Parts: sequence; C-alpha cells; structure tokens
Amino acid sequence: MRSLDDIMEFDHVIHVDTDGAITEPRGIYAPDLWGGELLSPSAEEDGWRLLSGFTGQHGYNGPCMHPSEFIGGHLEDHIRETPGFWVALVCADEDGEAYGWVVAHRPT
Repeated sequence: MRSLDDIMEFDHVIHVDTDGAITEPRGIYAPDLWGGELLSPSAEEDGWRLLSGFTGQHGYNGPCMHPSEFIGGHLEDHIRETPGFWVALVCADEDGEAYGWVVAHRPT
C-alpha cells in the first residue's frame, strides 16, 4: 500500500471512500489558500475546512504544518478513516515563499 505522503501531492485532490479506498476524482478542485487561511468564499461554501491538531510543533496546535512534517502516522490514519475529499496545500507569504503546509477536507 502506497503512503499518503506519496499520493497527496500539493493541490492534488484525493477521495477516500467509506471503505478506505483512495481514488483521484475528476472535476473537484483544491480550494485557494492565502496566509494559512482558505481564501475564496466558495471554498467554505463548498464545505472545505482546514484540519487542525496534527502538528508536532511545540506550543502550536493550528492547521499549518512545519515543512519538515509529513502525511504519516496519526494524520495518515485519520485521513484514511475519514471519507471525503482531501488535499494538501502550501502555506506561502505575500512574496510566495513557502513556510509550511495544511490539509483541507471536504465531506462527501
């Protein structure tokens, strides 16, 4: 079985079925992200939400993961056990410099 860290390239939406099967859906696009927040109102209207609570950063429990973290362990288990659409997005500043990443989920 391939790891989600290998499957979930940035901005590449996957779908997790109720049986845990992973597919690549057509016609579902990643939401926009700016400054660690969903940018477009349509992203929230479409049901996309940022996942929090999985970072190992000391004193921080928000959605933005450190660049050295990856989709594995408890985070991978959570994604594989939670049906819906999933995507990893890059957090970048106004100069386009990446400082981390987030995972967004949209229920089916």
